[in-house]
Amino acid sequence: MNSPPTDPQLQGALALHRMGNLRAAMDGYIQVLQRDPQNADALYYVAMVAMQEGNYADGVKLAQRALSIAPQARVHNLLGQAYARVGDLQQAIAGYDHAIQMQPDFADAYGNRANAYAMVGRFSEALADYDRALALRPNSFEDWSNRGALLHDIDRLDEALASYERAIALKPDFAGGHFNRGNVLRDLAQIADARAAGTGVVADTAKFDAAEAAYTKAIAIEPQLHDAFVGRALVHLLRGDWEKGFPDYAHRTKVGPPTFVPLDDPLWTGENLANERLVLVTEQGLGDTINLCRFAPLLAARGFDVTILTRKAMQPLLACLPKVKIATSADELKQDPRPLRWLPLMSIPGVLGIRPDTIPAEVPYLSASPERIAAWAARIGGTGFKIGINWTSGHSENLHFIKRNIPLAALAPLAALPGVRLISLQKGPAANDIVKVAFRVETLDADPDPDADLFLDTAAAMMQLDLVITCDTSVAHLAGALGRPVFTALPMIADWRWLLTRDDTPWYPTMKLFRQNAPNDWSGALARMAQAVRAKISNGRSPSRPPASP
Repeated sequence: MNSPPTDPQLQGALALHRMGNLRAAMDGYIQVLQRDPQNADALYYVAMVAMQEGNYADGVKLAQRALSIAPQARVHNLLGQAYARVGDLQQAIAGYDHAIQMQPDFADAYGNRANAYAMVGRFSEALADYDRALALRPNSFEDWSNRGALLHDIDRLDEALASYERAIALKPDFAGGHFNRGNVLRDLAQIADARAAGTGVVADTAKFDAAEAAYTKAIAIEPQLHDAFVGRALVHLLRGDWEKGFPDYAHRTKVGPPTFVPLDDPLWTGENLANERLVLVTEQGLGDTINLCRFAPLLAARGFDVTILTRKAMQPLLACLPKVKIATSADELKQDPRPLRWLPLMSIPGVLGIRPDTIPAEVPYLSASPERIAAWAARIGGTGFKIGINWTSGHSENLHFIKRNIPLAALAPLAALPGVRLISLQKGPAANDIVKVAFRVETLDADPDPDADLFLDTAAAMMQLDLVITCDTSVAHLAGALGRPVFTALPMIADWRWLLTRDDTPWYPTMKLFRQNAPNDWSGALARMAQAVRAKISNGRSPSRPPASP
């Protein structure tokens, strides 16, 4: 333990620090150091101020300097926090290790080390450290909340809920706790509905209602907690109540790093436009662009002058949208002097009042070039029942997307079907999985250049396939937009647009959904897929393909 400072000037600076007057406190600490350059306490507090002001690299240097003068557990802990902030989690863990070695009852160091362990995927060690921290300070609502977040990530949802509820009991006005409780209740509700799918049993809606109430409570406590609005939106969107869902979903633009650059021009709110352009700005992932670009021709048919603003590599794929212009930069938009209004692409359904039963689902609304179709027809050939497969999303760093991924080995029941050819549509490092499985997967190497125009070869190759089987990624949306038969495998906690319990989707009439029976277990979904493929082959219902050339 560290004794309170006895230096009167340092005491005064520390009092200012505790009052939140960081600049005045820093001035006081610096004056102490000018008089006593070896004052480790002053250096520690200077490092702390640097951290609080966001100067994390300076925090590392200052904490290291303080340690060189007088090694203390609290300084090792602060150094660990500074390393964590600059992204060096291994050094952060080492700092917390030193702090705990010097002071085995240092609850804050256990909690901080648990956070770092969780971030590097050392979940069992993280949970053990949260429990140690809570044994030392059982009334820490932050530790209970962080413990809940870890348990949520590793799918121990009931335990996560109990941790969040303990945090809220300790601090009833903890908006983040109510928000996190809403998240786990929403996931528990989705799992209950997924388990009820196909049984004829109506799932209990109580957890969805409780999740909505938890988000509403969080918003009441902290009206600017935009994550809670998005969480509440997802409850409504999943349940098909899009009238309530889309207004809350507008808060997504204030959560996390921006997924698009907003324009300076006025937003479009659904009004008729006279002599003004309508610019639809793509956002989020490539699949979202493919899914929602369907609205651009619809609006053009209603008389709007529509432009889609998207990344350059998507321009050739979207160029087939009738009466729709494609731009790839704000500067390109400015070449037309006419005024414009704009809207993020994911906001269109809300502005248009779209509901699940009114989605414009005519397909295909994208197409591949006849020349590429002919080229891929020659390369793929006509023998066998040809299934294009895609098993990962490519977002290996994001736990949300990782849970959508399917191990390639889980597709073995499909490979065992007589006459089936599995043809890889997978991109990125996951394509290397092919050499690790015992069954044959053909490779096309479509769109091999990562800097080239996206999806043009993949779209053409799909036109020669009898079926596409994929996880929830852009390949699913591309196949659906092309009107190709597609089986999409969904985790139990699925994206809102797939709604609940359904094995079809109002977005794509040629798509069939196969949901997990249990979290992280794809065996049931893939077995049902194999049965469906066998039935398709035995019934001679191999879908017809377009001619290879016009």
